[in-house]
Amino acid sequence: MKLLSPLIGQQAVVDGIRCQVIEILDTEPEPRLVVGEVAGHHVIQPDQHGEPHRRVERTFTLPLLNEDHSDIHPVIQTLAGDDRVAEMRRILKG
Repeated sequence: MKLLSPLIGQQAVVDGIRCQVIEILDTEPEPRLVVGEVAGHHVIQPDQHGEPHRRVERTFTLPLLNEDHSDIHPVIQTLAGDDRVAEMRRILKG
């Protein structure tokens, strides 16, 4: 988690969409990153009762690892940059 914390606020363009890391979730079996669109399409956010509440940018929750758990998720690689990705890979390999 200490390695991921500096990613909060980090921005990158992924598939033509400017994204920013909003939060790191300490979940099992692996951490997840909440990534939000910066100045993108707005969606209606419901409240706890499912009622429309407000318009917000879209968010996505991404696992740390890709689908086959062989490497860092490609979007996270883009957001983290080469040096941090290399350090993450080193830690994951133990």
